[in-house]
Amino acid sequence: MNEPKHRVMEGEQEAIAEASDAVKHFYATYHDTISDKRYHSPFWLRHYVHHQIYAQFLPFVRPGERVLDAGCGEGILSGLVARRDCEVVGQDISAPNIEAATALAAEWGVEATFLRGDVERLPFPDDTFDVVMSSHVLEHLPDLQAGLAELRRVTRDRALIAMPTCLSPAAWALLGGDTYWTVRRRSLVATPLGALRTGLAFLRGREGPNEGYAGNQSVPHIWRFPWVMRRQIRDAGFTIERFEAGPLVLPYLSEYLPVFRRFQRALDRGRSLPWLRNLGYGSLAVCRKVD
Repeated sequence: MNEPKHRVMEGEQEAIAEASDAVKHFYATYHDTISDKRYHSPFWLRHYVHHQIYAQFLPFVRPGERVLDAGCGEGILSGLVARRDCEVVGQDISAPNIEAATALAAEWGVEATFLRGDVERLPFPDDTFDVVMSSHVLEHLPDLQAGLAELRRVTRDRALIAMPTCLSPAAWALLGGDTYWTVRRRSLVATPLGALRTGLAFLRGREGPNEGYAGNQSVPHIWRFPWVMRRQIRDAGFTIERFEAGPLVLPYLSEYLPVFRRFQRALDRGRSLPWLRNLGYGSLAVCRKVD
């Protein structure tokens, strides 16, 4: 005898809720040490990429604005924006991240408030902030649309949203199980393998390839196609005023051949060009709330 349809649906909803709770439990105690591994990386290329990701936000924030850094991690972006005389609130689900962000603000001598919270259920009234920033956070959420809806709800005006996108050779290197900054035995096959994973995701109609996170394949970390990212942001009630590539990274070269570093910087100046804006290590959308 077939099980009643409503019971099947209830079971599916319970399974989804359990999976979501498991992801959030993982992140509640996870500390990614982004500052040490990425922002202060001893590898030139990795250091460069993550400095550029944060710097990309700064031209779109004005002094005196009230700013939320949703998913602030260790507070690097919050601190950089606080240096621009903004009133900054950083929020993260991870208790170790909040501790690290508070310590970093003290070390830098900037004023910022940090608190724990879930991006899918932000603890702020409607229209609290002039600007909401989210840097490479939403791809980790069990429910992306819930996170986007919350960003829209708490901003009065703008949202700056950066997410990983999958048309960069550097992304392919990571998706193929390698790094993009050091050559290893796997490097010969990693980039083609990552490109293949990206192509298969496209053929299967997916948002993009899912890398998993911190060795945990049950934790989402989706490298979206740029057009999917734009559509999902618009569906959440934003217009996109500017869409540009994150760092336009060529794997390995600049790490080993310093002469390429000047070329790397020159290439990055073309991030907003129509034929380059989809090819970055991630993408940044400058959005305005639609009433």
